[in-house]
Amino acid sequence: MYKPTTRKAAADSLSALIEALLPAGRILPGPDAMVLAQQVQSYLQSVPGLWIAFSAALKTLDARFRLSHQRRFSSAPLSLRRDFLQRQQGLSARLIQILSLPVRAGYLLNEDTQRLAGARNILVPQDLEPQRWQQQVTPVSQLDGFTELEADVVVIGTGAGGAAAAYELASKGLAVVMVEEGQYHDRRDFNGRLTEVIPKLYRASGATVALGNGVIPIPVGRSVGGTTTINSGTCLRTPDAVLNEWCKAGLDGFEPHNMEPWFQQVEAMLQVQGADPAYVGEIGRVIATGAGRVGLQQHHPLQRNANGCDGQGLCQFGCPTDAKQSTNVSYVPRALERGAFLFTGLKADRILHEGRQVTGLEASGRHEGMVKRLRLRARHVVVAAGTLFTPLFLRRNGVRNRWLGRNLSIHPCGAVTGYYPDRQFDHAHRIPQGYGVSDLAEQGILFEGGTPPFAAHGLLNPFLGEEYLDFLEQWQHTGYFGFMIKDSSRGRVSAGPHPDIPLIRYVMNRDDQARFHRGLLMLAKMHLRAGAEYVHLPGYRAWPRIYNEKELHKLFERPPKPWQLTITAYHPLGTARIAAGRELGVCDVDHRVFGWTGLYVMDGSSVPTSLGANPQVTIMAMALRAASRLSDLI
Repeated sequence: MYKPTTRKAAADSLSALIEALLPAGRILPGPDAMVLAQQVQSYLQSVPGLWIAFSAALKTLDARFRLSHQRRFSSAPLSLRRDFLQRQQGLSARLIQILSLPVRAGYLLNEDTQRLAGARNILVPQDLEPQRWQQQVTPVSQLDGFTELEADVVVIGTGAGGAAAAYELASKGLAVVMVEEGQYHDRRDFNGRLTEVIPKLYRASGATVALGNGVIPIPVGRSVGGTTTINSGTCLRTPDAVLNEWCKAGLDGFEPHNMEPWFQQVEAMLQVQGADPAYVGEIGRVIATGAGRVGLQQHHPLQRNANGCDGQGLCQFGCPTDAKQSTNVSYVPRALERGAFLFTGLKADRILHEGRQVTGLEASGRHEGMVKRLRLRARHVVVAAGTLFTPLFLRRNGVRNRWLGRNLSIHPCGAVTGYYPDRQFDHAHRIPQGYGVSDLAEQGILFEGGTPPFAAHGLLNPFLGEEYLDFLEQWQHTGYFGFMIKDSSRGRVSAGPHPDIPLIRYVMNRDDQARFHRGLLMLAKMHLRAGAEYVHLPGYRAWPRIYNEKELHKLFERPPKPWQLTITAYHPLGTARIAAGRELGVCDVDHRVFGWTGLYVMDGSSVPTSLGANPQVTIMAMALRAASRLSDLI
């Protein structure tokens, strides 16, 4: 435990760091350093171990400053602190970037900062007409101390896999109970106030990261709808080449023609259609121009699940109009209409079983300090807790398989920004991910993008001080576009220091690094040939502005390392994969856990390989297929 003097020193250093990092700009004011420091400290202390690690990093910064200036960082003049931060290179520069992340996030999520930057105010309804299916939803607050029920099937999780499975099973007349750790939220909760929305919808407030030769955030959802509530809405089928690869590996039944009906069913439920060009906006025209000038022809609005989208730019924070057909809007209500039940705020604790025959599930939650317990008697349990948490749950419940938690693919994502002083991107009124370029998809590079939220704009850059504020204020003139790679690297997930924070290990191999560099190079050329004054590789501090292709090729003579770039990931897959035999995976082709009776996995962890395409349609189609087969057995 830190002594009071140690805590005060850390708080003083944090306040001094904020002053140095965030001066006033032309439009945006500098923050009250003491107030922001308290907010950042409060957030970090809410995640076990995070404030201790952050304080240790602050002490390291202070020690390096003392070596140079023989005084504490917090007691030095502001000009000296700013100069010190600007001059750091290598590991010291990386340390400063890491320390700056929660500081920037606190500043960027402030409502006044958002308003001044041009983010829109979101109007949400005060009241909604109640729906009959809502009577089938029971939050933990309405439970007695102990409740016991019977069902045919229990489904853990309400994301892409769990919700689709529950719908299919309920449609076949089975008694289905869904158990969700998060809460049910409707469009009244999706108000665009990110300090409220992120803790509600994101597990660990988005602090899930993979560690290896880089630090890669992998945000995942925790609410009814899971990660579908916070994704961009892009809907792509599994590529035929991937399905054929699975069949060659012994996964009979996944041929493209066999999967076609399931894809059609998903697309009908989600009302999949091309993004409206009016809400794609200026970035679509920029990328169409740039792609054509580098010889790419397959550029187009992306297929999305948002019929009636009006471009409010908040897909990753819950759709305030319910246009996006995330599972909280589509599959979950339809399952409830067909007789399923949903319990929210309850964490699945223990699979009940006799030998290796499943007999039910126990779950628990807490309300106003009181623990509530739910016991469900059922001979079939579908685990759909997500790629990062399903393997941990199975391992805690006695499943033993060498592949459990391994085989993790994540689709590493990169971005390039272009500064266009004469263009207005109007980010707050556009689809965050509405346009795509697919010429290189078969080579493992898929370009997708549109417009970022202001907070993302403020996090995806290495600038400090006045340069940082200048960059922030250029939001509406900064064109964003991104890409993901079909990775051949594989990671693993294991239990971490806290139930919300698993230990994720992932190292990008050389092939994936080369593929990633090619994506960066091609995308930077698109921007430059579309008329950008300069481009920027987010996170890369050594060359913050690239003005022409000569400079671009010079940079890539010695390409950046993964730890030098901002790399993100949104599609974890494969940690309990289906396979032709137990020596190759965790589940069989019908998603039954090898060696168990009545235990199934139907979520992203089931997907056997990297896809090279956004996975929600794949996960839903696989879950529908598996649930249909399960229903035939009951």
